[in-house]
Amino acid sequence: MYIYYPSCNFTAMHPQIAKEVNEYFKEKMPIAKCCKIDQRQLEKEDVALYVCQACRKQIEDKEQTMSVWEYFDQLDDFIFPDYHGQKMYLQDCYRDCDHPEVHQAVRNLLKKMNIEVIEIEKNKENSIFCGTLHFETKDLDDTHLSHYPKEIQEKYMQEYVQQFHNKQVICTCNRCLKGILLGKGKCVHLLELLFNKKERCIL
Repeated sequence: MYIYYPSCNFTAMHPQIAKEVNEYFKEKMPIAKCCKIDQRQLEKEDVALYVCQACRKQIEDKEQTMSVWEYFDQLDDFIFPDYHGQKMYLQDCYRDCDHPEVHQAVRNLLKKMNIEVIEIEKNKENSIFCGTLHFETKDLDDTHLSHYPKEIQEKYMQEYVQQFHNKQVICTCNRCLKGILLGKGKCVHLLELLFNKKERCIL
């Protein structure tokens, strides 16, 4: 049985989309509480669907996990929105470096939504970025940029965002999205793209 673990951070940032996602999954499977407090008894065959890398870290030792991207990629009855060949950059999260199944599923979904992906140099297993949570640079001794004052965080995020040339960036991670927004970049979460309705313009 699948069990969906909503992301508290995604819900806080995108309450309306999060509500729609929860309604979708509620018809198909149980919805867990926050991954830190959910106390349900799990069976060996249960699979936890996650959208957040922090949730995955919290639950992967006690049950099987699968990203929502892999779940949607295997569906035959999900109606994908059509973005008519729009070109968008894709930001892979550092915390997914050891999860090639996530990288592939994400790209499969974007192809199904008719989005042309612009790959950056440090992508997939070579990603150096998770917003201010993880940012590799020769200038700082600590990859946790969040330990530094906000003006320092903004400086490095703005420098990082320049590679996107003011084009839309797709993220699958809340911290990546926050970092790109902090750098004044244009950013959208993949769940927003998946659940975008024609009458809602988010781009």
